[in-house]
Amino acid sequence: MTLDEAIRILRSPEGREETKRVYLLRRAVDWAEITIRAGGVTRNDAEALVDAVASRAEDLFPGSQGTFAIVYGVRLKRVIDEVFGKAD
Repeated sequence: MTLDEAIRILRSPEGREETKRVYLLRRAVDWAEITIRAGGVTRNDAEALVDAVASRAEDLFPGSQGTFAIVYGVRLKRVIDEVFGKAD
C-alpha cells in the first residue's frame, strides 16, 4: 500500500468512522487507567470498570473480545495489580 492509498482510505467516510471509533476506545481505556490509578475505587470497582470498557470495545468493534483482552486487557490488569497487588 502506498502512502497516497493509505491517506485516501483514512479520508474516506469508512476510514473516518474507524478512526473515530479507535479514538473513543482509546479515550475509554485511558480514562479507566487514570481512574484506577487515582484511587478511591475498590478492586471490585476497578475490575467492573475494565469490564465496562471491554463491553464498550465490543459495541464499537463487534467480535473484538480477544483483541481487547490482548491489547488493552493486559494493560489494565497490570494497572490493577500495581494499584491493589496481585490477585490471590
